[in-house]
Amino acid sequence: METARQGLMVFIGALVVTTFIWDYWLWRLIPWRAFPTVASWLVPTAVMAYSPAMAALVARVTLQEGIKDVSFRFRGAWIAQAILIGWLWPALSGCIVYGTSWILGFTRFEWTSAGYPYSGWGPESLVGLSVVGMSTTVAFVVRLTACLLFSLVLCAQTLGEELGWRGYMLTRLFDAKIPAPVFWNGLVWGLWHIPFIASASNGQLRESRWISGSFFVAGAIAAAYLLSYLRLRSGSIWPAVLAHASANAVFGLAFDGFTAANPLLEGRTSFAERGFTGARAPVSASTLGRQLLAESVAHGGQPPLIAGVQYRTTCFYT
Repeated sequence: METARQGLMVFIGALVVTTFIWDYWLWRLIPWRAFPTVASWLVPTAVMAYSPAMAALVARVTLQEGIKDVSFRFRGAWIAQAILIGWLWPALSGCIVYGTSWILGFTRFEWTSAGYPYSGWGPESLVGLSVVGMSTTVAFVVRLTACLLFSLVLCAQTLGEELGWRGYMLTRLFDAKIPAPVFWNGLVWGLWHIPFIASASNGQLRESRWISGSFFVAGAIAAAYLLSYLRLRSGSIWPAVLAHASANAVFGLAFDGFTAANPLLEGRTSFAERGFTGARAPVSASTLGRQLLAESVAHGGQPPLIAGVQYRTTCFYT
């Protein structure tokens, strides 16, 4: 337990340093705009995503720990199911939550190029397709399909984050017997993004910084329950990596790219839009959280053995 606590302190300290180096040095000194089109945003965010991985590496080297607990395996009793859930959950929950917002009139279902940070770009353009000129429904289906496929490539980016958040920090929170470990995992994950939200220019945000930051942190906490469930239940890091990548692509490029503000709610649009779309992660997380509890009961109150460590299921709810 003491070693796990030391590891967490080293990890957090290294995370602050690596994030500071990125935000106040690399981000400002390197001319990222020199990259063509959307690469001017994809490349720097991909580099940024490896700050948690570097922090985890520093902690492992400092405490002379190995990497076997990360588990990069693809074969296992539940890994295939976990990968499928992680890949499709943004599309399914997005249809429910965004669809409700569209139907109730809080937002409008239409193509927009106002979203941050990719404007009207979509991964379908990589194969020569364009949604311009298509009907809204057809264009959305094309974009959603392209985003699901593009998420497989985007795993190269989210792997950097997941090596830190679910590959190191999560298991150390359990080992250190920190109350509500998944909550703290999600909170740190969300707060880590705040400097980048705060440093974004006004044209890159669809609402004020405090609204963006608040809903982002809340969504990260909720999503952490889902990603942690996939990580611990499967015993592999890959389901969480793919779920993270799929969420970034599907929510950011498909659903946000086809969600426009309702002019009748001008002045309150940000709250309405983010209030509905911010519920996307809790919808999925609460559903799978209940499934996890049911599985624990089915095992006579004992959670399954995960990656060599038997974590208490009740830690998800306390």
